[in-house]
Amino acid sequence: MPVQRLVVSGLESGSAVGLAAGGLVAALGGRAVVRPVMVGLDMPLWRLLYDGEARPPRVLDPALHPWALAGELQDWWGDGVDLLVMVAAAPVLDRWQGVDGSRAVDVAMRFDAPLVLVLDARDRGPTVAAGALGVRELARRAELAGIIVVGGDDRGPGGELAALLRDEVRLPVVGWIPPQLSEQFTREYAAASGVRQLGPRPASGSAQRLCREAATYLQVEEIEAAAGRGGYLPSAEHRVLVPAPVAAGLKLAVAWGPPLRPLALENFDMLQAMGVDLVPLHVARDRELPPGVSGLLLCGLLDERQLDTFAANKALHEAIRTAVDEGMPVLACAGGALLLLRRLADSRGRSHELAAVLPAEAELLEWYERPRYLEVRPTLGNPLDEGEGVMAELFDLEFLVLEREAAAYDVLGAAEAQGEGFALGRCLATTLCPSLPARPALARRLVEAMRAVGPRA
Repeated sequence: MPVQRLVVSGLESGSAVGLAAGGLVAALGGRAVVRPVMVGLDMPLWRLLYDGEARPPRVLDPALHPWALAGELQDWWGDGVDLLVMVAAAPVLDRWQGVDGSRAVDVAMRFDAPLVLVLDARDRGPTVAAGALGVRELARRAELAGIIVVGGDDRGPGGELAALLRDEVRLPVVGWIPPQLSEQFTREYAAASGVRQLGPRPASGSAQRLCREAATYLQVEEIEAAAGRGGYLPSAEHRVLVPAPVAAGLKLAVAWGPPLRPLALENFDMLQAMGVDLVPLHVARDRELPPGVSGLLLCGLLDERQLDTFAANKALHEAIRTAVDEGMPVLACAGGALLLLRRLADSRGRSHELAAVLPAEAELLEWYERPRYLEVRPTLGNPLDEGEGVMAELFDLEFLVLEREAAAYDVLGAAEAQGEGFALGRCLATTLCPSLPARPALARRLVEAMRAVGPRA
């Protein structure tokens, strides 16, 4: 079934785009089945969209996903939904990591999707209209569906801005989100993003409450009408997201629950497309691995405030160690790999005893708001991966104790030899975050290893 698309982007990144995108998802999610898709990865924006009342978001990363693969992913993500709301992490005319065709205006044209432009009018007044006029002139081929003004008002002093947008820019304004609401959201968005501030933390869910309030200031019918003007793309040819006979009937335990927060959900899509049955493993509550599984996947972000929940689950630590010792295939990435350390000191200095699968202790220094990208090559000892490629680095980590004999990857282009990750039997643990659709050999070798081992009793 054809899926409508919208692209949302701002003149700059930040809380204004977050509030407009969150408000759009809240407004449209009450009337249709919506899936947010980020173009490029911005961590605060990802967390906001993940907590919204819509289908779990996905990330289309131009640094990792070639455009042919991007079309295939879009086709998969549109299955069972009415509307894809594509939110650009970079400003509307900026490329993501310098990749050709990755500007929001280019993405809108590629996927025949109308573009909603977000203007941050806080403390700026009518001059913000110049930015909208520039986008209109520089992106004539893209269909600009309308403007959402954040921190502005179409009455009083804001009337001059409204007149400029109407008479000079000649684009409809489909939402005016008032200054008081936008300022409150900016404070809470910063706090929820990990920025340290004086005073108490905002109440849980407060950012979502403000997004729902912002939704009431949007012209939802006009936005829906704009989405309906987009073209309907033919189904993409599936070359990567396809069934694999070797995966039939296999069960993979997938870690979730505090402190692990999902990320790189296209990895789940890849494995499901191959035919793997994903079985949830709650890392705080479950004491054993699910019966009948042939492998384990730990991948995601960490909520440092909830690390104690996993640290206290000693029975699961023992179960994971036993599974690794017995040769179960394990893929642990990013925050999931950190759970396998002996000990981790979080960014606030608190120390946590963890699963002790990996012969290392580390200190987590900071989480990045935007990923960094590393070109890597698997070593001969890597049990699951092959072929050079790019992975995303999400945090800064310092190893305090490292007893690794050989790394799982060589980092290419580094000034001096640099290793990354751990290879223990059939366990591959890396603090980087791979995208399985971009590294199908990794997914294939994981599944082949699961088939060779068979289900665990």
